[in-house]
Amino acid sequence: MSGNDDLNKARKGYDNYLRYTGLGFTMLGVVLAFTFGGWWLDQQLHWPFPVFTLAGSLLGITGAMVYLFKETGRR
Repeated sequence: MSGNDDLNKARKGYDNYLRYTGLGFTMLGVVLAFTFGGWWLDQQLHWPFPVFTLAGSLLGITGAMVYLFKETGRR
């Protein structure tokens, strides 16, 4: 019995590791996508100040945090 319990405990730890690693990569992807989108828009408009890059990065961070709270909140 003890061996099976140890296996289940190890599997649960591994599942949590994969879950949070995937969550981190998703958050990184969201922030990078919005930042790159803002940068691209600034390049198209030739504005001297990177308004859309800043707005996109802040929007991406906000979206990533909302996603984080939804995924890790109580069920």
